[in-house]
Amino acid sequence: MSKEQRQEQEREAMRHLILTTAGELVAEKGIKQLSIRKIAKRMDYSAGIIYHYFQGKEAIVEQLLQQGYRELIDGLTARLHTSQNEESAEEKLSQSLSQFIRVTTAEESQYRNVMLNDSPAVLNHTAVLHKGAALERNAISMLCSILRQFKGIDARKEEEMELTAQVIWSAAFGLIMRLTVPEEQKEALIARHVEAMLLMRGGLERFRPLKGRQSRFCLTIRPGGDADGI
Repeated sequence: MSKEQRQEQEREAMRHLILTTAGELVAEKGIKQLSIRKIAKRMDYSAGIIYHYFQGKEAIVEQLLQQGYRELIDGLTARLHTSQNEESAEEKLSQSLSQFIRVTTAEESQYRNVMLNDSPAVLNHTAVLHKGAALERNAISMLCSILRQFKGIDARKEEEMELTAQVIWSAAFGLIMRLTVPEEQKEALIARHVEAMLLMRGGLERFRPLKGRQSRFCLTIRPGGDADGI
């Protein structure tokens, strides 16, 4: 191994140590409480050493976000690909939503801390409700790929597909932010959330936006359990 290669290994090892330490602090106190001084103190190094590897707190937060978000989405998409020929679209949506909510509400998850942060570096990765998000955000792209497999929705325009995925994501996000209840109630809420999203999907198959600036949608539940969109 050359001197340059050894130095690069040492540099990467230090970067990894800094990120690991920062991740621990974020899990304990939240992103807003994170600082270069606290990272250095936990590592028993000077703050100057941290700045030698990262420009500042925002750069560290961005790296943590990319790493955590990538691991989360990679896990969900991997499952989607392995079950592509084995499960129906309904089962894929149900399993993906359930797994997403359970992973992000796990005790060790930093998801809530990250999503509640409004710094530009964080929002650059977490904002998903803008037009074109399906091309930039893996979570929305994954939902769109599942929705395309539903009969009746597969022929929709990409813009409509993206809006539907954003609504589903937003509903899951709202539940995740408030899901601080006992395990039994948590599982009941997750199950009912998935049922509601599948029911909404049934209505969307029949829904056609009205012309003009606004549209109206009424979901009617028949006694037999079918849904009609009006």
